[in-house]
Amino acid sequence: MINSISQEQETSILEYRQKWFKIGLQIEQTDYHKIKKEINAIHALLGFKEPEIVLVSSPYQALKTLVELDGSSKRIGQPLEKLFDRKISLLKSEIKTKLNEELWFSLKINFLSELNDLFLDRLEIPFWNLLEEKLEVELGNKWDKLSSLLWIEKQLQPQNEWEPSVEFYCNSFSSWANIGEACIYDFCISVLKCEHNPEKWKTFKNLINSCGWILPYENICIISSRPSIIRLDEQNNLHGEHLPAIQFADGFSVYANYGKILGLEQTLK
Repeated sequence: MINSISQEQETSILEYRQKWFKIGLQIEQTDYHKIKKEINAIHALLGFKEPEIVLVSSPYQALKTLVELDGSSKRIGQPLEKLFDRKISLLKSEIKTKLNEELWFSLKINFLSELNDLFLDRLEIPFWNLLEEKLEVELGNKWDKLSSLLWIEKQLQPQNEWEPSVEFYCNSFSSWANIGEACIYDFCISVLKCEHNPEKWKTFKNLINSCGWILPYENICIISSRPSIIRLDEQNNLHGEHLPAIQFADGFSVYANYGKILGLEQTLK
């Protein structure tokens, strides 16, 4: 059990935050063969056959592709994000048990608060909310089909009558949403030398390094590349002066002014 960290180890916290900050802002496009290898490995680990992998340039195209698939849920199979997440949670459990609870909580504050503030709260959540609003208008009567494929109902066992009996989760794995978790695992594994399953860590790390978003289903896996352009101001807010703050290779763009997302636009490329 690790109860404390040394001064030298503490000073490396900033180094690892900066490392994963840069990874989160990568604009290299997805390598199809590399991500295919990782997805196939995960499916094999979960006991499924290799899926059909569809690589697209933006989350906008990923959702459009999902709703346009023939045969809907029968063709794509069951959603797998919760199984992906369960494997990641096992990695977290392995590492967390090696640390004193107070130390784990302290590291979470040091790593997760800053990274999640940018990549989850200021980028991921507002971006996806606006994207769904755009597609709800654009797809019209097809929106219900997309919503049923993307938002999955999970039955709960409520402890009392006031608790909901179901919850809904989005069947999407996002690099941005997992940057903070990856950073703390990296620090615990590389600096604190926590014992862990190297294959699980390698797979999780490679997923975040290889692509932007994944819509994982049993038979089909739709993968979106990262943006090709990301513009931030000096306070790391999304900002483009008369230019897209985020732009994808297919021309799908996000406009923002000092952190406030103004709108989305699709231009043909």
